[in-house]
Parts: sequence; C-alpha cells; structure tokens
Amino acid sequence: MRLASDPALGWNADLAQVYPALRRLLRGGFVALRRRRSSKGPPRREYRLTVAGRREFREWLAEPLALPKPHAAPLVRLAFLEKRPPEVRIVSLQLYRGLLADELERAASGATAARRRRLLLLEAELAWADAEAAAILAGRTLSVEAR
Repeated sequence: MRLASDPALGWNADLAQVYPALRRLLRGGFVALRRRRSSKGPPRREYRLTVAGRREFREWLAEPLALPKPHAAPLVRLAFLEKRPPEVRIVSLQLYRGLLADELERAASGATAARRRRLLLLEAELAWADAEAAAILAGRTLSVEAR
C-alpha cells in the first residue's frame, strides 16, 4: 500500500485507519469495490475512484494549502532539549542525526514535488542538528534572528 510505504506523501496510516476510511468512502459513493480471486489467501479487494470520487478529489486538491501542524512526540522532545544537560543534548542530537541520515539515505530521489520536499526537509533537519550540536559544544545557544 503506497500510502503507508511512502513517507514523501506526508501521511502515516496503518490498516486500522485505512479500511474504515475506505468503508466510509464506499458508503459515500466515492469509491467502488471489486473483489478479485487470489492465488494466495482470501479474495483481494480493489478500490477505485468513482466519478463522484474523482470530482471530490479534484475539489480537495484545489483547496488552499496550509502549514501542517506537527504533533509527533519526538518533536516535543526536541522542543524541550534545552531542559537537559549539554552532554545529554549532544547525545540526543547525535542519535537524532543518525536517524535523519539513515532516512535521507533511504529516501528516493524525487521525480515528484512530494519527494523533493521530503529530501529538502530531511537535509534542512540534518543541518539544524549539526548547527545545534556545534553551538552546544561551543558553549553557546543558537538564536533565530528577528525577521
């Protein structure tokens, strides 16, 4: 399932979320269901957009963009990084940097705007982690200049 496997799409969904949403879309007439035989296991369910679903999708795409609201626990930990001793902050940043570097290595180069955005965000986050660690090692705090 592409939605769950491509972080560039900006959505992390598990099957417990996807199938109830598909049922609601089916009830609303936005998708149609087709069952296909499978050589392995139960019949496969294939969903496709209906005319109404395509229209709704186009309308949704036309809505103005807004900044996403992050709500991940690791971001909250980073927000309170200064509450920890410098040596713990350095270790935390090094671990975070490793996660970012691994993700950047796994991220597919982008043929789509979503993939290019993902790569740039990872690179920017990596640069921030490096700058923050350098500032801690130098005994200073980074400040954001007034804009």
